[in-house]
Amino acid sequence: MSDYNESIVLVGGGGGVYRVARFLKNIRPNITTIQTSFDHGGHSGELRDERGVLPPGDIRQAILALADDGIEAEFRALLTHRFAPKNGSSLDHATVGNILLTALIEITGSLPGAINVLSRWFRVKGKVLPVSLENAELVVQLSDGKKLKGEGKIDKRSIKDHRKIVGARLEPCAGIYPLAYEAIVSAKKIVFCPGDLYTSIVPNVLVQGFKEAVAKSKAKLIFIVNIMTKRAETDGFSASEFVRIVLSYLERKSFDFVICNKAPISNEMIKKYRVEGARPVLIDLPFLSRFSKKVILQSLADETGGLVRHNDKIGSVIANL
Repeated sequence: MSDYNESIVLVGGGGGVYRVARFLKNIRPNITTIQTSFDHGGHSGELRDERGVLPPGDIRQAILALADDGIEAEFRALLTHRFAPKNGSSLDHATVGNILLTALIEITGSLPGAINVLSRWFRVKGKVLPVSLENAELVVQLSDGKKLKGEGKIDKRSIKDHRKIVGARLEPCAGIYPLAYEAIVSAKKIVFCPGDLYTSIVPNVLVQGFKEAVAKSKAKLIFIVNIMTKRAETDGFSASEFVRIVLSYLERKSFDFVICNKAPISNEMIKKYRVEGARPVLIDLPFLSRFSKKVILQSLADETGGLVRHNDKIGSVIANL
């Protein structure tokens, strides 16, 4: 079994990192989350446009995931509270946690300063880091030769848009945050968390210095495959396709471990996701084995709140590798 204090880096976007960090923190306390900082949708995107700050949404979720469980429920709820629409109010859909982080950026003068303050308030176990402090936009190339610019536009693409994403880049180029580089180099395990492939996972790898840090690190590389596909982004993808694409950007041949869910998804949930053009990810083991030294198959699906997500077993799986 791995060392209790081993350093583990979690890479990804908001929801995936949130769930993995939340389940892992009480088993392995030395966790660093590294999130994409190129979101441009929803309330985070509005704050980015209006206040000139890096999008705070994913950072907020990571802080909440690693927060001390003893923090008062109302204080935790405050961080996630989103104002309901009301007569065209300026607060419509605004998230209190995003506003807090934006205010702290202006008070402290930097995103790292704001993160440090909020992490102290919530008695965070571990570290929360942006992958970059530079302002850049995600750009994807589509199968018809056209490009789409802005994470928000890519993420919210119509399910009727059948064009495939064939490439991604950042405009302009962005360099890795030095503390994120150091965390990757010194990690014992680097975990690519589940999430939207091209808007939550790949953008981290596109940052200059990221793949170089991974190459320099002696960490075990772990990839958690999504349970469901996403229309207009990973439509029809098998597990091996998720893994192959991330490896191509990392310029590596394989991961040390790839973790997949083997629990069946209920027919009711499959029908619900089908309306959105999504389906369970096919675990194509013969092909997947080409891209991983070991494939871990576990029952990891949790159906709650009308969604399919990874359950708490994911923490112990990572810890015990």
